[in-house]
Amino acid sequence: MTHQFETARAQLHRLGRLTDVVYGLGLASVIFWLPLPEESLTEGEVWLVELFADHSANMIAVLIGLVFIIMYWVRSNTLLTALDRTDGVHTGLSIASVFFLLFLLYIVRVSSEVTAQSRCAGESVAVMLIGIAGGAAWWWARKKGLAREGLTAKERLGVQIEAFAEPLTALVTLPFAFVGELSWNLAWFVYIPVAAILKRRDAKKNTSI
Repeated sequence: MTHQFETARAQLHRLGRLTDVVYGLGLASVIFWLPLPEESLTEGEVWLVELFADHSANMIAVLIGLVFIIMYWVRSNTLLTALDRTDGVHTGLSIASVFFLLFLLYIVRVSSEVTAQSRCAGESVAVMLIGIAGGAAWWWARKKGLAREGLTAKERLGVQIEAFAEPLTALVTLPFAFVGELSWNLAWFVYIPVAAILKRRDAKKNTSI
């Protein structure tokens, strides 16, 4: 049994390294979204300020991609550090979550070349898939006792909200993608009441136990 535990812990470390590598590749790919001098729309000498201004859509995509990578790396780190070990199912779900992040980055990359409705809906679906895979991974980890010992109720609650609030919010925003971009952006504020409901639900559950 001790050998199995040590193997499962080693697999968790390998999973952490794998996800870090994928996030690093995501950062590298975002850099390649920056426009090259030969893509300049002006003749003669090329100035970086003019180049970036000519391709402002690319610059916005780079910024959004960077924000997503930072945000999801922090969340991934929170979920992994709450665990003591992993197994095949949890590892597969975690890798799927990272894959859907790469899919989200793809949607951000092509956002200026597709309709606004398609972009918004695509981002909602990608965020939802990331959250579903991540939430399922955490649910499985709790069910199988993979969480580390000594994890406080407050820490468990934080991980719970991290895992489930976002996909639920993304699901709510999906129909608003076909209403209008402003409505879709405002719909993301639903995250606040969703997180509060999850927090209250978990508190009632702990009280009743």
